[in-house]
Amino acid sequence: MENETEKLIRLLIIDEGLHKAEQITSALRAAGVQVRAEFAENSEDMAKILKDKPLDLVVFSIDLPEFSLKQASQLVGESGRHVAVIAMTRDPTPEIIIKSIKQGAQDVVSSKTFDHLILVTKREASSLSMWRKAMRTELELEESEKRCQALLTSSNDAVAYVHEGMHIYANAAYMKLFGKTDIEELEGTPIIDMVDPSEQDKLKVFLRSLSKNENDSNELKLKLLKDDGSNLEVKLEFSRASYDSEPCTQIMIHTAADTSDLVDQIDYLNQHDQISGLFNRQNFMGKLKSSITLAMNRVHQSAVVFIAIDNYQSVRDKIGISGCDILIAEIAKILKENAIDQQIIARFSASSYACLGIIKKKSLVEKFAEDIISKVEGHVFEIGTQSISITCSASVCFIDQNSPDNANEIVLRAEKTCTEVQAAGGNSSSTFIPKREEMTVQEEVGVAAGLIKDALTHNRVTGVYQPVVSIKAIGGERYFSGLQLVEEDGNEINYQINQIFPDKTGTAKTLDRWMILHAIKKINEARKKSRKIEFFVPLSVDSVLDSGLSDWVSDSLGKFKITGEQLIFMVHEDCAVNHLKATKALFEGLKKSKCQFALDNFGTGLNPFQLIKHIKADYIRVNIAYMEDLSQNTENQESIRELATQAASMKIHSITPCVEDAAILSVLWSLGIDFVQGSFLQEPNKLLNYDFSSMTG
Repeated sequence: MENETEKLIRLLIIDEGLHKAEQITSALRAAGVQVRAEFAENSEDMAKILKDKPLDLVVFSIDLPEFSLKQASQLVGESGRHVAVIAMTRDPTPEIIIKSIKQGAQDVVSSKTFDHLILVTKREASSLSMWRKAMRTELELEESEKRCQALLTSSNDAVAYVHEGMHIYANAAYMKLFGKTDIEELEGTPIIDMVDPSEQDKLKVFLRSLSKNENDSNELKLKLLKDDGSNLEVKLEFSRASYDSEPCTQIMIHTAADTSDLVDQIDYLNQHDQISGLFNRQNFMGKLKSSITLAMNRVHQSAVVFIAIDNYQSVRDKIGISGCDILIAEIAKILKENAIDQQIIARFSASSYACLGIIKKKSLVEKFAEDIISKVEGHVFEIGTQSISITCSASVCFIDQNSPDNANEIVLRAEKTCTEVQAAGGNSSSTFIPKREEMTVQEEVGVAAGLIKDALTHNRVTGVYQPVVSIKAIGGERYFSGLQLVEEDGNEINYQINQIFPDKTGTAKTLDRWMILHAIKKINEARKKSRKIEFFVPLSVDSVLDSGLSDWVSDSLGKFKITGEQLIFMVHEDCAVNHLKATKALFEGLKKSKCQFALDNFGTGLNPFQLIKHIKADYIRVNIAYMEDLSQNTENQESIRELATQAASMKIHSITPCVEDAAILSVLWSLGIDFVQGSFLQEPNKLLNYDFSSMTG
């Protein structure tokens, strides 16, 4: 299982534009911090995200003119979430830091550099993890104390708590031993008064040594005095304890009675619900945790079936609490009679049950849920003099290696799905299918891997191309290469899966090589028609780390007897920074075949052109964050101008992506950019049919 600090951090960034948010997420990822970021600009956006999305941290810009840190902290408080707020400002003076912390921030960082933010984010994520563990531990402790109290009350062994030699608690067995009927008869009574006078000094010496931890044993044989004056020879076991949060000494008096049956009885009560006879919730959660571990280790997959009584409050109002107890036991009987092999069945709450079992066939589990609903609906429950019929709803949640590693999250999924079934009328079942925002990273990867591999296997992959057009009258045809993957039903696989998940599914290298080879074939076909087309081919991290890629490219070019001048390989700036040695080796290998090189998503680092000292790229394509509201955002305009100017001074061509309208294009004319790309010019297309002569001047 992952270390807590290595897990995904769900981050909400509140700032004026996406540019800074993109910089923050890039910096965190470059530092090895896994983040899933949301963005908000105002209180309405923040309130909605707090309501709808799980969050760990909020990074809040206190430079916002119409949204204050105090308002943000209030929204976090009202949401009931335990979410840390990190304030961010251009100039974190001591006065601002003090004021911000008073208003609810955990810390204040500079927006000019991210080193401090990275450290604070890691610290707060670790703190949040520890807080959650502490809460779980506190709840577990509370449950343990309740069970201990129940065990003490029902124990046949006499148990008492003593503070400074005085009784403060005794169970029924202890009071019975001494002929007492009320605890008040014992409270304040010295333990020494209940010992035979001949052995009182023996007890005093023992207790004195016990307080100094000098005893070899915590047990002592003594003669005790009963109320009738008779002696009772017993063995006392002393141990440190607490009662009502106060330190004290626990005394357990062992008798000669055989307690083996009691131990078995207590063990049963500790694991089972007394009304239904099923396992209790605590026992079920322990079994569920074990099943999740086995699923993650690919030993076997499991399924949770969650069953809830429909309109329980109305039923309770009709038949009363004692009637509900009979009802609960009857439904438990139906569950046990229809259980699948090795299925664990538990009473989960007042009106719900949970079943856990190993999956042999998913359809069998779903049929079990449907059968239970049908049998409950068809059963007539005899409650005293009343005969009633009820319905229930069910949900099925499958557990595999991609599922959340948190048992509470699995149960939450099952409960939520069952609640949705009830809201739709009940008396039905549904299988939980995670929505995109509900999926774990592993689940998203698993779904994506299946779709991509299926498309590759069945040859449902085609190349698509978007023109990269000069606005400085630089001649030639240039296209950015992409892929279109189609599902079996003919629907295109969405952008997220196509563009983001190949790196995580092990399919990236295969897709990259398909795209490279397809571009080479297009170059060869165009050559036969006296056309010279250059193709930008983006590379994944896996391809950058593939030491054999440059030789494979060289061999592929050789088969078609063409040079690599018309291939421009693009590597993401973050990838190049994080894997500089591998990127440099790839750059040098591709240059031997005369291929060109481009750095993509360029310019968000503190000194991006430092990378050019190691990799002399032919092109840079500026970071998409700079295109946000470009026609109005003068800061972004200036950033692009600076990048274009510096690139030009180094004889590097510059490209801007995402040119979506005429207003953006008109702004770019004045910023020194060489090439533009975007849907305003042409959507990605299977055909190479753009008229490059339309953009002269």
